[in-house]
Amino acid sequence: MKLAFYMTGSYAKILRRCVAFLDWETTAVCPNFQAYTEAQKEPNFSAIDYLYDGFNEVFERVDVAKFCEDYASINLSEVLLVDKAHFKKKSGDYQLRYVCAMGEQIAEIFRRTKPDYILFPIIETIDAMLTYRMAQHFGIRPIVSSHARFTGRYFFSDSHLELLPNYTRHVARSEVDAIWARQFIETYRSNPGAFNIKANIPVADIYEDFHHDRGVLGRLLQNIRLKCGVEKHNQLINLWINFQVRFETVFLPVRRMIFRLIEKFYIKPKPIPAQGYDFFPLHFSPESSINVPAPFYIDQTRIVDKILLERSGDRTLVLKEHPAMYGFRPRGFFRSLKNRPFVSFVSRLTPSVQLIRNATAVYSVTGTACLEAFFLGVRWVQFGNNYLSDWVRQRRECSEAETPLEFIRDVLSVSKEFVLYSPGRSLSDDQALFSKANVERICDHLKFHVENSSNSSAS
Repeated sequence: MKLAFYMTGSYAKILRRCVAFLDWETTAVCPNFQAYTEAQKEPNFSAIDYLYDGFNEVFERVDVAKFCEDYASINLSEVLLVDKAHFKKKSGDYQLRYVCAMGEQIAEIFRRTKPDYILFPIIETIDAMLTYRMAQHFGIRPIVSSHARFTGRYFFSDSHLELLPNYTRHVARSEVDAIWARQFIETYRSNPGAFNIKANIPVADIYEDFHHDRGVLGRLLQNIRLKCGVEKHNQLINLWINFQVRFETVFLPVRRMIFRLIEKFYIKPKPIPAQGYDFFPLHFSPESSINVPAPFYIDQTRIVDKILLERSGDRTLVLKEHPAMYGFRPRGFFRSLKNRPFVSFVSRLTPSVQLIRNATAVYSVTGTACLEAFFLGVRWVQFGNNYLSDWVRQRRECSEAETPLEFIRDVLSVSKEFVLYSPGRSLSDDQALFSKANVERICDHLKFHVENSSNSSAS
C-alpha cells in the first residue's frame, strides 16, 4: 500500500508528520518550493517530487494537441475554472499550455511512483484539481479532506465535491451518535446560530517547531528569487496581489465604512417582508467552495435569475451581502440586482438565521445556508453539489428517510474528531493542529477510510 501526499502550501507542515504514524510507503508531491522544502525534512518519504522541477523547459516544448488527445477524458476547462484570479489574467492559450505542461509533470510522477492513493488536504488550485483528475486517469484513488462544519469533525471523501464516502451506507452507526444527533437538533432549533463546535484535541504534546517561519522579508526575497527562476510560471506567486491583500487588510475598516454609506444611500435596504419571501445570501467571491463544485455560478446574478425563472410564485427574493465582501463589489453589481422585479436587499445587520427561519425557501450554491435551513425544517434549494445534497439524492433513490437525524448519524459514522486546516489561523488553532494527538487521529482515520474503501470496492 502506497500513499502520496499532495503537499499543498503550509499543509505540508502537518502532512509530513503523518508519516511517523503510518506503516505504509509514502511519497510527497509538492506544488511549490515551500512544500518541497518542508517535505525534505521527512527522511522516510520514498520519493519527493517538486512540480516545478524542470517545468520551464516542459512548458516550452509541451505538445498541447497531443496532451489533449492523450487525456481526452479530462475536462481541462473544468480544471482551469478552479482558479480564483491568478491565471485568469493570462491568455487562454497560455492557460492551456500551462495546464498541459503541468499535466506532463504529474503524469511522469505517477508513472514512476505508482501510488495507490493520493491525499489532498484541499482542492482549490489548478494544479490540485489537475492532479486529482490525473490520479483518476491513472487509477489512483483520491482522498479529499472534508470538514463536517456543524460537528467540529472531519471525514475523508472520494470526491472533489467533498461528498460522504462511498462506504457510508455500510458502516455501523452507534447509539451514542444517535443521542448526540438528537441533542444537537434540539439545541440548534431552540437557539440557532453559526456552527462553532470545535474539536476537543489534547494539546499537552505539541511539535515544538510548528511556528517557525521565515518572516515577511524572508518570504518576499524567496518569492522574488522563485519568480525570476524555477517558478516563473507559477501565477500563485504574485507580489502585486500579495501587496493588495495586505493593503486591503489594513484598510478593511475603511472598506466597511464605505459599504455602510453605499448601503444607506444607494442600496437602500428594505425591511423583511411581512408576507412570505425567499432568501438568498450572497456568497464570498471568488470562493473555492463555488469555483470547484459549481463554477457556472461564480457570477451570482446567474443564480438570482435562475431562482426567479424556476421557482413557483412571485414572492420577494431577499438578498443579503456577505460580511467579507463589504465594500468590494462594484456599484453596478447592486444596480443590476436592484433593477430586477421581486428582488430586495435587507440590512447587513439583519441576522441571517432569522431570515432563514422565516423564509418560504432558502437558496444557495454550496453554502451553509441550506444546511441551516435543513436543520430548521425550512425548504431549501442548492444549485451546487455537496455532502448534504448528495446524501438527500441517495436517500430519495432508495426511498429512505431524509431527516436531519439520519443525516447527522451518517456524518458521525464516517467522521472523526480531528482538524486539518492551513496553519496560521491563531495560536490556539495551531496548537490543536500540531498536537501529536491530532496527527495520530488524522492517521487513524486515514487507515479507517482506506480499509472501508477497499472493503466497499470488493463488495
